[in-house]
Amino acid sequence: MKKLLILAILVLSFNTLAECVHEKTVYGSELKNITNAQVFVEAGNAIFRPVSQISIDEDKLYNIQLTHSHSKLKNSGDYNAKYIEYYGYGRMLKYLSDNKELIRNAGYQLREIGKSIKGRKLFSVTPKQYKNKKTIVMFGRHHGDEGTANWIIEGFFNEYLTNKKFRDEFQLVLYPMINPDGTEAKSRYNANGRDLNRSWHANPKEDFDEIKTIHGDLRKIMKKIGQKIFIALDMHGSFSKDFIYRVERNYVSIDFYNSQQNFIDELGIYDPWQEGRFILSNGDERMARLVLINHYKKNAMTHETIKNIPKRNTDGRTKHTLIDQGTAIVKTIQNLY
Repeated sequence: MKKLLILAILVLSFNTLAECVHEKTVYGSELKNITNAQVFVEAGNAIFRPVSQISIDEDKLYNIQLTHSHSKLKNSGDYNAKYIEYYGYGRMLKYLSDNKELIRNAGYQLREIGKSIKGRKLFSVTPKQYKNKKTIVMFGRHHGDEGTANWIIEGFFNEYLTNKKFRDEFQLVLYPMINPDGTEAKSRYNANGRDLNRSWHANPKEDFDEIKTIHGDLRKIMKKIGQKIFIALDMHGSFSKDFIYRVERNYVSIDFYNSQQNFIDELGIYDPWQEGRFILSNGDERMARLVLINHYKKNAMTHETIKNIPKRNTDGRTKHTLIDQGTAIVKTIQNLY
């Protein structure tokens, strides 16, 4: 009876959240009853495999992730005919190349810090010289198929590069695309089937795949700038509504909770789609935001935007309105801090 109740709650939750990846821990016996979604089972160390590829013990508990089967169109032409243009690896390379002069003139450098499992370049954008400024850290595309996140990052970075007043107050550390292999495969996971936002640890040496490179680089930067980081934003695009993931009231302190709430409220003023929504979640300790909170004592949140926005939508959302959402983040930070 208990197992049936858990399954009922699971299916109800999944149907409610439509376009999302939904996570649960369930018994093996329940897996065969989930028919309205693709089921991925954690096989160990954040590697997720389709349930058909896993030998299931009915009495064992499994971490699973569920996705709608219709939410992934492999062909870019088919995807772009139905949804707002998919943001691919090639687009990122062109964007960074087109803005090289602006990046350089702003006192920044584009650094190749490593390669993905399949040999694609991993980049960071960082100051040539770190100064005594408040610091923003921004991550993009832990999950490869969440393309809308990069349009928002472009909007944020466009404003950052051209707003000298903002740059005078804040320095930026940007990792624009953490999972280029997943991006090109239109997959949540990297080329090893790993969820890169479940691959962080307190020590970068214990991290997996691309995160070992990203976290190792960030750790070196953090040693240079000490306590100057004041906010980290992990940009995602999974759910059917725009919102912010933040920790619960007593997770750190009431002051920490209020500082996150202030950011969410302020962003809601400038972003008509985010509208001040948030979800309280202490998450998985292997997430980027949880590692930054728990081990570096930083104010980290996850920014979620709808992953698949139909071209024909009643809200007037376009690629350009996504870019505007990035500008809204700049206004929020500028006003608050």
